[in-house]
Amino acid sequence: MHHDSSRTIRPSRRSVLALGATALGVTGLAACSGGGGGSAGGFEQQDLELPTYVEPPAPEGAIVSEVEGMPMIITDPVKEYFTSVGEVPGSGDEVTTFQVLWAAPPRPREQNVYWQELEERLNVTFTPTLTASDGYNDKFSTTIASGSVPDLSFVQDNDAIGQRALADGAFADLTEVLAGDNILQWPNLANVSTNAWQVSAKNGHLYGIPNENPYLTNFPIIRGDLMRMAGHDSLGTNTDEFLQVMTDIAGLKKAHGKQIWALAGISGTVQAMFEWMFRAGTTWQLDDAGKVTNVLMTDAFEQVMEFETKLWEAGAIHPDGIGGDLPDMFTPGQIALSVDSFSGFFGNPIIGQVVEATPEAELEFFVPPAVDGGDLVIQRDDGYWGIVAISAAAAEDEERLHELLNIVNYWRAPFGSEEALFIGTGTEGVNYEFGKDHEIVGLNDEQADSDRLALQWLGAFNSPIYSIGSTLHDYVDNFRTTMESLISQTVPNPVAGIIAPSAATLNAKLDSINEDYRNGFVTGRRPLSEMQTYRDAWLKGGGQTLCDEYTEALDQAS
Repeated sequence: MHHDSSRTIRPSRRSVLALGATALGVTGLAACSGGGGGSAGGFEQQDLELPTYVEPPAPEGAIVSEVEGMPMIITDPVKEYFTSVGEVPGSGDEVTTFQVLWAAPPRPREQNVYWQELEERLNVTFTPTLTASDGYNDKFSTTIASGSVPDLSFVQDNDAIGQRALADGAFADLTEVLAGDNILQWPNLANVSTNAWQVSAKNGHLYGIPNENPYLTNFPIIRGDLMRMAGHDSLGTNTDEFLQVMTDIAGLKKAHGKQIWALAGISGTVQAMFEWMFRAGTTWQLDDAGKVTNVLMTDAFEQVMEFETKLWEAGAIHPDGIGGDLPDMFTPGQIALSVDSFSGFFGNPIIGQVVEATPEAELEFFVPPAVDGGDLVIQRDDGYWGIVAISAAAAEDEERLHELLNIVNYWRAPFGSEEALFIGTGTEGVNYEFGKDHEIVGLNDEQADSDRLALQWLGAFNSPIYSIGSTLHDYVDNFRTTMESLISQTVPNPVAGIIAPSAATLNAKLDSINEDYRNGFVTGRRPLSEMQTYRDAWLKGGGQTLCDEYTEALDQAS
């Protein structure tokens, strides 16, 4: 969702999982991490005065929605960048960081233009510890254990290692310094949404600046040309009609010279969409007694399984799509429906790749129909992933604490600002130049871009936006109306901001149980009459433990 997604790394869900087993829930069935932050032992419960929220400034021509949680849409290049930071943030001292390395290592400071300009802009000696994602938590644990904690660290605070570091006091409690209007000293930090502060809090404590995400990350798209070839002008008004459309698309067998199917398989994101349609609710929910239970226990989930079985029986799903290792078939033009993210559809860009592979393709975002034609129930994303935390030792000096907050405030400058342009895109004449319409044109200097990518990911990007380039402007209206409808139907995850301590050790086992039974139901290998057997196996395999841990944590926080 960054303003220049082709040149700025925001990690995908797949790459995030490399940081740790509990980084994000991997499927709608087995999302056992519970979302964002946690309330594990070590955080004394207190009332939280949330930081004051200030809406980010909207550049000229931005499409600003009235729907809560809908990022602004940018379709035109920024004509004039504004300054969001009035004073140099640093004092000339060294600032150390611990951050994820998503790209190749950068060149040394003396050969690295981005590094040099970053130091000049911040007025600091910038000394980062850069760690590849696959070893991040191990290195983080070792660093914390050494007692030498960097000034600024990206903390994956829904991981047990990050939780332990916070609970043990390695990082400063920022609750008071950021409370209410105090945060207005750092205007760019005040752009963080109230939702992100709420879900990243630990029993009423703020231990860092959340790396904000939108309310909804993944959403569906359909090949409208295939839908119309199959005799339909929409996906129907209920799930029975939707099933018929999928069946009829599969019945085409071939289109535009290619063998086609309606669906590649039932991925976690597709599973989630079907759960929206049957109003199964959030992955973790509260029962009538106020105890946490899982969506697996609902009648609606059983309806989802029945529906997916019908799709399989109708031939709508690729025969190797359940339990197999199917390559991408949507981009080459052989699949009608896909669920992906904004960065996938527009930044990758999947849309352009599909049309290039199949010029006849007509792609349309859509709101899937509910089981009875009513509203959907969509689980809202937790609103953030990870925090930028400040060393407790550094924060003992109030002036130093304020300086480090100044640094993060600079890093989190809003879209349209000169600071955000530099952090996200680099140096004019080195990384990019301006085109005739003042659009950003990359100079394709791989080494210079690698230098920037390696250093820029502190974990403190500006608020999410949707930036859509001129070649994809035809999709803006359809995208906007679809997303506004979907986001308006999201509901919060009741355990967002809470961690089940046993999740890290139980996730793999529960995922295996889920995969075995779910795939078995869909393909007919297991009869749906075994649903209770599935539920019992899941509870005995650790599901009940997680339900109990979430319930206990909620009780303690209430």
